[in-house]
Amino acid sequence: MKTKLFIPLALIVSLASCSKNSEDAVTHPVKAVTPPVSLANSKASSAIAFSSHNFNIAYNPVDGSAYSFTKTLYSYLRSEFGKKTISGQTDSDNDFNHIKQVTGHTPAIRDYDMQPYSPEYSYNWANGGYAFGPINSPNVSNAISWYYNTNKKAIIDFQWHWHSPSGGQVGTNTFYTQYTSFDVSRAVISGTSEYNAAIRDIDAIAVQLKKLSDGGVPILWRPLHESGGTWFWWSAKGSGPYKALWNIMYNRLVNYHGLHNLIWMWNGNDANWYPGNKTVDILSIDSYPGNFVYTTVQSEFEKVYSISGGQKIIAMSENGPIPDVQGALNAGAGWSFFMSWYDINVGNSDQHLKDVYQNSNVITLESR
Repeated sequence: MKTKLFIPLALIVSLASCSKNSEDAVTHPVKAVTPPVSLANSKASSAIAFSSHNFNIAYNPVDGSAYSFTKTLYSYLRSEFGKKTISGQTDSDNDFNHIKQVTGHTPAIRDYDMQPYSPEYSYNWANGGYAFGPINSPNVSNAISWYYNTNKKAIIDFQWHWHSPSGGQVGTNTFYTQYTSFDVSRAVISGTSEYNAAIRDIDAIAVQLKKLSDGGVPILWRPLHESGGTWFWWSAKGSGPYKALWNIMYNRLVNYHGLHNLIWMWNGNDANWYPGNKTVDILSIDSYPGNFVYTTVQSEFEKVYSISGGQKIIAMSENGPIPDVQGALNAGAGWSFFMSWYDINVGNSDQHLKDVYQNSNVITLESR
């Protein structure tokens, strides 16, 4: 089980590093904080071959009404896939500064979290104690600012550590199954209180995603991550409810709220949990092999390649140690991008950071 804790300190919520190998957590404070025209989608695709893999990836995102700026980002990802790997880092000024200082380069992708906007966020400080309720997080405004401060070269990624819609324990990480009684199998049944609570939460996140949409910011969107990981409540009742919830969220955000700035990323490595090619643009895995272990992670690449039948882009949506990027490209397992978790220096030596970020086959903010 991956440990990923969000532990508050006074009024500041701390974000913990995640590890596949340890239950310990190291905390990091979260920083204080004209509509686009819809274009028709084309279902056309073309073959992309490298090594032993033959990909047949659609030219456009699965959302047939994706905005032009969303299509532009998707096309960029598609065009670089298998040729180069895009660098990414979870939102942390300390990590961005460290990478820049050591390598002279900046990660091209910056990952943020919708967690504090959850309606039942369990760390809202009120009347001298923690209470349920969203907080006025700067994550969305920071993401918009970063996008434009980089002249729209930065790629913005959002995940959602979804605090359970009900049944959670205040002052705990209620996205974890152990801290909530919320039953996802009932949340996918229309008319239940659980369903209504889940829809309320999705609608609340839609408000934040619309700010990004109105700002002209395309998003790599990774909800319901680590599918099959029963430590998260959305995977606690099996693959059926999980896939049903994915489809409910997709329909609610895309068709009900009209959010067409999202590139949909599914995170997992088990075909039984895959919601299907019709609602997914990117397949991704998380990799934590142990500190200073730099491998190609090719076996995981093969799994997700098989799941989509070679019809989707493949990425590493979280990693401790950055993989052997060049080795992976040479082996035909070229990850679209990697996304390092907090405390980049815990599992990556300065030399490894140089080897990665100074590689001409690694795309950085400066080389976009």
